[in-house]
Amino acid sequence: MLREPGVIVLPGVYDALTAKLAERVGFKIIVHTGYATAASLLGQPDVGLVSFKEMCDRVASIARAVRIPVMSDADTGYGNPINVYRTVKEYIRAGAAGLFIEDQVWPKRCGHMSGKQIISAEEMVAKIKAAIDAKDDEDADFVVGARTDAIATDGIDEAIERAKSYSKAGADFVYIEAYESIEQMEKAVERVEPPLVLNLIEGGKTPIVSVKQAEEMGFKMVAFPLTALWATTNAVTNTLQILKETGSPQSYLSELTTWAEFNEIIGLPEIKEMEEKYK
Repeated sequence: MLREPGVIVLPGVYDALTAKLAERVGFKIIVHTGYATAASLLGQPDVGLVSFKEMCDRVASIARAVRIPVMSDADTGYGNPINVYRTVKEYIRAGAAGLFIEDQVWPKRCGHMSGKQIISAEEMVAKIKAAIDAKDDEDADFVVGARTDAIATDGIDEAIERAKSYSKAGADFVYIEAYESIEQMEKAVERVEPPLVLNLIEGGKTPIVSVKQAEEMGFKMVAFPLTALWATTNAVTNTLQILKETGSPQSYLSELTTWAEFNEIIGLPEIKEMEEKYK
């Protein structure tokens, strides 16, 4: 997909169900999001509370639920280059098609939060090289991406220089987090060798643009990591509020997925076919 023409749209998912829903509506690839994993697993913010094993287990549950490629959030790689080497191998074994690591200090923060700190570019390059060695050992088709959070700490020029060095180190794609303006996006596309990711969080620091606009600017991938999480939170809150206030489901029944529809989504008809087959 990276070698083919055209933009790649990555909707964010955080569990097996949201992964199946994204596949069901026709997306060809999905991205597992650490922010939404922290929210759905712990009910807490993305500040480095989710462990390596918890993230890897979540990747495995997502990958097993769908037949499309899963790009995965691997935070900082969970340690030094040796840890990164293991992280890549375990994500491959979990079923991921690729991952990206970031240059933050652990414990990390969501890229659109304040208070971030970053490691040296040299340390991050070492992590990227370890990740590439691990993928070459385990699965040469696995994709390794590198993200920099340097805009928040050192400005766009430093972020661009880091992105260029990460690309030169062998990353399959690079990813500058939390652009603060259209001008910063255009500057990055002009100076960084593609493929380049644009990460769009509704309500975050980066101005929202359409997929078409992002592609015209020169981005290869456009990620919407939290759209599903925001939609789920809003829908559940509104529905439960109505239930609490009225004590009746009548006013929101038309907004709900039906029993039959949901059972189809989660594969009950296939289970019934297997039950008949193995009688």
